[in-house]
Amino acid sequence: MKVLIVSMSTLFIEALQIAIRDRRPTWQVDTYPIQAPLFNQALIKKIKEQCIDIVVVETTNQHFAMIIESLKKLKGPETDIMLLVDSRMGEVYHHLKDEERWASVTKNTSLNEFLILMESFNSNTSHFPEVSLKEVDKKILKDLAVGHTFEFIQRTRGLSAEEIDQSLYRINAYFKVPNYIESISKAFEQKIITY
Repeated sequence: MKVLIVSMSTLFIEALQIAIRDRRPTWQVDTYPIQAPLFNQALIKKIKEQCIDIVVVETTNQHFAMIIESLKKLKGPETDIMLLVDSRMGEVYHHLKDEERWASVTKNTSLNEFLILMESFNSNTSHFPEVSLKEVDKKILKDLAVGHTFEFIQRTRGLSAEEIDQSLYRINAYFKVPNYIESISKAFEQKIITY
């Protein structure tokens, strides 16, 4: 697999490149540091010429909208795009819901889960391994459905950020969707959670 990591942080992309190469030595992992949250023609040319499978774009909340607009120019049928985002998944979902071959992943996802997502990523609907929901997953789903934040859930349920991330991974894998907003919808449809 050919992966290109794009970020305004050189330290971040170099660290992620090393981590991915360590776990997936057969992957070709390249990096591209950008100076501003806009993609130039050189980057677009690199992606197209090198036949990159997945472009991983690290972004911050403050630059998210600009990066999305810049990425839309890059869009092509042969490139999958994964956005690494800080939070505000609702806003991210709003921007990406109509985009094929795009997905978003929170930065506090574990490396192993991130690699599994990359391996299974295909046109904005990942083929997740079969999993079952735990009771804590159902509680987190219900909390998210009523609008509670991750911080609130962490505090009230006594969970760590890593435990919530693992739960979100199981939830999305169970419903076979790329984000928890779609999982909430499916949970209501299947009556796993109710109003």
